[in-house]
Amino acid sequence: MTQQSHPRQPGRQFAMQIDLPAAPDVVWRALAEAREIERWFATDVVCEPRVGGAMVWRWGDQHTWTQVIEVCTPGQHLRTRYDSTVADGRGGFRPLFIDFHLEGNGGTTTLRLVHSGFGPEAGFDAEYHGISGGWPTELRSLRLYLQRHRGRDRHVAWAAAKTPMPCEAAWELLTGPDGIGAAALPRLEEGQPFTMAVPGVPAITGIAMHSPGPREFTGMATNCGDAWLRVTCENWGGTTNVWLWLAGYGDGVPTALLQAYRRAFATVLQNLFGQAAIAVGGGA
Repeated sequence: MTQQSHPRQPGRQFAMQIDLPAAPDVVWRALAEAREIERWFATDVVCEPRVGGAMVWRWGDQHTWTQVIEVCTPGQHLRTRYDSTVADGRGGFRPLFIDFHLEGNGGTTTLRLVHSGFGPEAGFDAEYHGISGGWPTELRSLRLYLQRHRGRDRHVAWAAAKTPMPCEAAWELLTGPDGIGAAALPRLEEGQPFTMAVPGVPAITGIAMHSPGPREFTGMATNCGDAWLRVTCENWGGTTNVWLWLAGYGDGVPTALLQAYRRAFATVLQNLFGQAAIAVGGGA
């Protein structure tokens, strides 16, 4: 896996590539079919795989990402366009672009992602830094899905909180003894074992996958059928957003246990950040 980023350069972009254990047509479906996207990325997806079609990624009521498809060449190239929050001086907003390029044959595909259109203005900084940390994590989620869970629906237990508390303080509280008791998570290297203790439910154990920053962690929960675990604390729009997320496949996590994790996640965030700040979500 390789990645490049060019902060504060004119026309800056984020680019990375990842090798995936699937043929290009399989990877294409994972990028361009709503049900497949819901198995590794957003929890609710609209996709009209044609030029001019809509691409909408939703995570419950937490975030909606609406785009238009500009290039749709099955098995090769998908490009979407969406509006940034930076005004274009003509009553609209500057566009941003996401390109997925696929190359490969047989059972392996190299996926190259280019997220472009970011100017040097400070108004682009929050989104640029967000996607620079987000895409390496999300594409690992895609790789895990294709490696271990291909064709299986995903079931997600997650809870989110918003707080005016600075990110550093919120992360310290979340990972401290009154939270999940796992302050060392982001310091783990890929492949190292982890344990995350959530009050009221069995501890989640597995191996670390990726930590793009000091306040985010992803791992494969081996005691939950190789589920995808994500713990995030990031600033967006002047607010600190905290997420606890566990995505299981098939019967890897029994429904009753997944619901128990969802309730436990919500209780942890409620106790730490206040009831009014909590949103609880689920997935397919």
